Amino acid sequence: MILNETLSSNDRLALFGFGIFETLLITEQGPLFIDLHWQRMNKGADLLGLKLPNKDQWLQRIQEFIEQAPRTSPYALRITLSGGAPETHLPSQLLLHKRFIPYTPTQYALGIRLHVLPSLRNEHSPLTSIKSTNYMENILAKEVAKHNGAEEGLWLNTGGYLSEGTMSNLFFIKGEALYTPSLSSGCLPGTRRQIVLGLAQALQIPTYEGSYPLSELLLADEIFMTNALMGIMPVRQIDDHLFPIAKKSVLRHLELAYQKLLKNLQSFAEFKD
Repeated sequence: MILNETLSSNDRLALFGFGIFETLLITEQGPLFIDLHWQRMNKGADLLGLKLPNKDQWLQRIQEFIEQAPRTSPYALRITLSGGAPETHLPSQLLLHKRFIPYTPTQYALGIRLHVLPSLRNEHSPLTSIKSTNYMENILAKEVAKHNGAEEGLWLNTGGYLSEGTMSNLFFIKGEALYTPSLSSGCLPGTRRQIVLGLAQALQIPTYEGSYPLSELLLADEIFMTNALMGIMPVRQIDDHLFPIAKKSVLRHLELAYQKLLKNLQSFAEFKD
């Protein structure tokens, strides 16, 4: 029996988009990098004053949902914490929803296209540090990118510096070094962003987080985006600017390290079984 997930019409999620969410990648070994997702959701709950079940209860709810709603993996699982309604003592609620992964082998092989968005990311907003369910700005921005022939949009912040994609973090490579906008740029502290930074450190790739203008990005040797579902996604084009997708490069080195990490996670899951 699937758990009842009916949302009250009084819940602030329904009324105002007040809540937070995480999108988990579910594979044969279960949800990946669960600790990173838990930590970010817990931070968001603290910021919004919401009560999140403890980690064991949170994970148990996810595992129950996976078991009760089986689906061929890999797939995406969204877990949402609603805002509830404190004035009527309506508690926050966990909602789970599964969907397919939209990225294709062709995109990984050839890279995706980015469009520089006319709107700006407000790096001063407290919402930049959490996965807010108030996601309309991201959805509209991605539609603008699609209308301009791109799969993803790229935001600059109000200072004119690179920030992030509508649903992804940005990385670029110049020479043998890796660059990414700092969290002060207004970008989300992505789970895969954190993992890529850790992999780069392990591989002794010089890594820099800072404030970078668009002009510096356009001089990059390679560019890629990250999020929980896409992992590491190469970029082949930003508007009219083309970028090569090399067979041997820093990007490919990171991709191999990421795939090895996923394989090791699977081996560990098999060992535990």
